Amino acid sequence: METPKIILAHSGKQHSYLTALSLLELGFLERYYTSAYIKSPWLQNFINNHNISYLQKRFIDGLSGSKVVSNWRFEVKEILMRKIYGKSRRVQNAVYQRDENFDNYLSKKIRQNDFDIFWGFQGSCLETLKTVNQSERCSIVELATAHVTEAKKILGEEQRLHPEWADSIDNLIFPAEYEKRLQEEPHTAKYVFAASEFTRQSLINDGVNPEKIKILPLCFNNSAIPPCQEFKNIENRPLKVLYCGTVTQRKGIKYLLEAFRKIPKSTAELHIIGGIQGSGKAFDTYKDVYTYHGAIPQNVLFTRYQEFDILVLPTVFEGFGLVISEAMAAGLPVITTQNSFGYEIIKHHQNGSIVPIRDTDALIKEILYYASLNNDSFNLLRMAAKNSADNYNRDNFRQRIKDIICSI
Repeated sequence: METPKIILAHSGKQHSYLTALSLLELGFLERYYTSAYIKSPWLQNFINNHNISYLQKRFIDGLSGSKVVSNWRFEVKEILMRKIYGKSRRVQNAVYQRDENFDNYLSKKIRQNDFDIFWGFQGSCLETLKTVNQSERCSIVELATAHVTEAKKILGEEQRLHPEWADSIDNLIFPAEYEKRLQEEPHTAKYVFAASEFTRQSLINDGVNPEKIKILPLCFNNSAIPPCQEFKNIENRPLKVLYCGTVTQRKGIKYLLEAFRKIPKSTAELHIIGGIQGSGKAFDTYKDVYTYHGAIPQNVLFTRYQEFDILVLPTVFEGFGLVISEAMAAGLPVITTQNSFGYEIIKHHQNGSIVPIRDTDALIKEILYYASLNNDSFNLLRMAAKNSADNYNRDNFRQRIKDIICSI
């Protein structure tokens, strides 16, 4: 194939900005369709110069101009509702509606484009995939989380096990039409890009042909994370444990909180960064075991990783978990489960730990293990974590994209 012309489309953000930039650098990007993106180079510079953190989330340096088609109208309602209602089901329903509206728009708009490959994202591309298939061009859907069938199975179990946390669980209850599109997209696309082996297996379990599944791990902007110090003193003080992400039982937060009810505060302390999904009533009952820092901008988070010693993400259902590679890049060993990308990047007690889902005792054991290490052993783990994360930087991500696209 000559240099392919790729249309990338995402109705929101996730990691798609980095994907679009990588495609642009490879010379593959024909158009990037999205919702709320600031594409003016002048405005990007103004926002950066004045450090307007909210708007800095709406673009990435190096990606601007005519290659980007931004459609703010699809996201304005959701942005306003999020300000009023926070992380609620009402706002999540607005996200689902945004995805559908964006897809319907793009399925018509794409006919006007000259391209070889269409690359869409889970939940927002079913009609566009069908349109592309009719033209016999190549269609791709990417899944950053595992398949919806697996989500309903695992998270449905979680809801029954811990009903007091039910209002915190997202990725479980969908409008009927939206659930149908989540079911159909990976079966409709010619190829499926899965973020992890856990995601790949969930697709196979639903009957997706394994031969059309390609694993493409997410990347992170490694240049935005300050380099970690080569030495950190952890002796004669509590281990500073970080949980970073939405406070939701989908990420197994209850099991971590239960663990810290049994870990002496003189041994380890729990710090939580992230917004609260749902009412937060169940979370409030554990106030005595954690320090809550709220949600903070990503660029601020990157600078704060250095304040902590390890990251724990006891996720029940993830697919990837970008915070894993980001924290490791900052020199934090990570404790997580096999239901994430951790299984691929983490070597047990070499750069982190893998524990079974829903296993509080295993979490306690691993946290106490890290708290017992001397400085030399701990700093070897930190450097190993950083080196492992470097395999998932932007340069390697760009090469993985090139290799996969050339193979199809």
